[in-house]
Amino acid sequence: MEKAKASKSVKEIPVELGFVEERTETWKLTSPYFPSKIGGKPAWLNLKDLPNPEVLKCSSCHEPTQFLLQIYAPLGAVATAHRSIFLFICTSKACYRDSTNTNKNIVAYRTQLEYVNDFYAPNPKDFDIELAKFGPQNFGVKLCRLCGVMSNNHCGACEKVNYCSKVHQKQDWSYRHSTECKKQDFKPEPPTAPSILTFNECEIVIDKEIIPKSSSKHQSDSEKLKEYEQLLAEGKAGSLGSDGSSSTKEMLEAASYKSDKVFNKFRKRVAYEPQQIIRYDRGGEPLWVSSEQILLSNDIPPCCLCKSPRIFEFQIMPQLLNHLGQEAIEGALDWGTIVVYTCGNDCKTSGEVEFTWQQDFKGNDKDEK
Repeated sequence: MEKAKASKSVKEIPVELGFVEERTETWKLTSPYFPSKIGGKPAWLNLKDLPNPEVLKCSSCHEPTQFLLQIYAPLGAVATAHRSIFLFICTSKACYRDSTNTNKNIVAYRTQLEYVNDFYAPNPKDFDIELAKFGPQNFGVKLCRLCGVMSNNHCGACEKVNYCSKVHQKQDWSYRHSTECKKQDFKPEPPTAPSILTFNECEIVIDKEIIPKSSSKHQSDSEKLKEYEQLLAEGKAGSLGSDGSSSTKEMLEAASYKSDKVFNKFRKRVAYEPQQIIRYDRGGEPLWVSSEQILLSNDIPPCCLCKSPRIFEFQIMPQLLNHLGQEAIEGALDWGTIVVYTCGNDCKTSGEVEFTWQQDFKGNDKDEK
């Protein structure tokens, strides 16, 4: 890991960008339709082999994480005809306070299927609300009522609801189940229904990044940068509130670091499309937010299964925080960017935890990290 050195200007190559699009018909964001989405519960790709809840726990507090988003990213080969990457994040304020510039509170999980598999027809039907009900429960897999992760526990009284952990069971008992459990006619909601622990559910739509032409570059940069600066000022570019919070001050302080060429590059590039929440560029390089805590190749561990080097696949931008809901608004979540590295060989697996890194804005960096 190192602090970036000044480098010569290089040509800007477009990447794929992800944007938030609200859907009123959220059933279209279910497993049979291979969605890219934020929030709600995971739309699992492999409907039998779900990750053990222990794998998805925060490595700082060892409590369950919360589903953040998933990206559908097939690679075209037989073994990767269907491929999704799921991200889970701890929402504990203590974990965020203690986990700047690290990956302790984030879990990335990659899963893939061949074109011919046990779950999906080679030529899927058009959107059908009945087909949307098809999920892990059809294969005998029980899901946590609160978070949608594989369940290891259930209510011993009614035996109608399941949980991934005692923590979620206690939360649901306090929230509602202590009352409904006593009712003989109690019927649980569908497995995909939102809960008190789910972020706002929206679709992620992918589009190619547009780099302004050189002939109009100056004007385009100026206009886009002004728009982004306005988002910063209004508290709409990440977890930046307009209430003078510490995160607001830190971001605005970072923006004033004229000597940080890395941040200036980040700010300029994001200004082309200020609403982007994802930058996807498998095999490329991340757009870092600070010259500090940048990963080198030897900082990235190889694939745990095949030992091949991992490569950059995509990153999450701070603008996503605007769309998550109350937790982000209250300041429990914050980041400059979250980068995700996956197996460069994309080895065949029913599921594998991949490598992530959270980089914070320069004002948030801690010497001990």
